[in-house]
Amino acid sequence: MIKHFSIAITAILLFTAAAVSQPKIGYLNPQDVLDELPEKAEVEQELNQFLDEKEAEFEEEAIGFQSEMAEFQQQQGNLSEAEARREQERLEVKNQELEQFQQQIQQELRQRQANLLEPLLTEINVAIETVAEDMELDYVLNEATGEGERILIFISPEGENNLDITEQVLNLMLN
Repeated sequence: MIKHFSIAITAILLFTAAAVSQPKIGYLNPQDVLDELPEKAEVEQELNQFLDEKEAEFEEEAIGFQSEMAEFQQQQGNLSEAEARREQERLEVKNQELEQFQQQIQQELRQRQANLLEPLLTEINVAIETVAEDMELDYVLNEATGEGERILIFISPEGENNLDITEQVLNLMLN
């Protein structure tokens, strides 16, 4: 009976000690890691090339539309009211198509960016997990939001020296 009682007390003490123990936390700025990777330059180059191609297509369409608008404005006085209305409606449709084309380009750019960055982000996550496991961290926080706003409002000088794992993750990825 006393043996069971002491085992129960030991279990309760161990559970309480585990529950009270401080979690080990680290943080990093994944954007800083991403910015330092050589592969990011390749991604940016490919995105810029894609954007240049799409901008050239859009510019060609826009110039054609502007030319048609100028021609319509010059000839508008020579057209009947019905012809002018039809031409104006046609140009409005073409303008809407041009706006849709611009939105499509933006959507394609976002999709291509996501596809190109996905492997890098996966590698970063693996490196974060590896560093966190090596340092026996319970949590890893992102230092800032996607818009650059800091999430960590205060970090002690000791915390900055001991908790920031950005360099460790970057070193792991570059080696």
